[in-house]
Amino acid sequence: MKVVFWLFVAIGLVYAFYSGAIAAYQYIQVKDVVEESVLERSKLDKYDRATRVKQDILRKLPAAGVTLGEGNVLVSEEERSLRVLIRWSYPVVVYQDHAYLSIPISYDKSFQVASGR
Repeated sequence: MKVVFWLFVAIGLVYAFYSGAIAAYQYIQVKDVVEESVLERSKLDKYDRATRVKQDILRKLPAAGVTLGEGNVLVSEEERSLRVLIRWSYPVVVYQDHAYLSIPISYDKSFQVASGR
C-alpha cells in the first residue's frame, strides 16, 4: 500500500511540475507577442496605437498557443507610455469542461513610446 501511495505522490509532483512549466511557457509566449506587437506599432499615430496593439496581440496569441478573450487584454496609452495588462489562467485540474484548479497568470508592462502626431 505504501508503494501505491508514493507512486501517486510522485505522479502528482511530476504533473505539478509539468503544469508549472506549461504556465511559464505561456507567459513567455505572451511576453514575446506583446513586445513584438508594441515594437511594430510604436510608430503609429498615438490615437490609433493602443487599439492596433490590442488587435495585434489578440490576433497573434492563438498562433502562439494561448487563447484569450478581448476582456483579458487591456492596452492603454498615457502621454509617452503604452501600458499592456493581460490576465489569464492555465487550468490544471479540469473535469467535464470545468476548471477546478487553475494557475493565475498576469503580464503587466509599460513601454516608452514616441509621442506620435
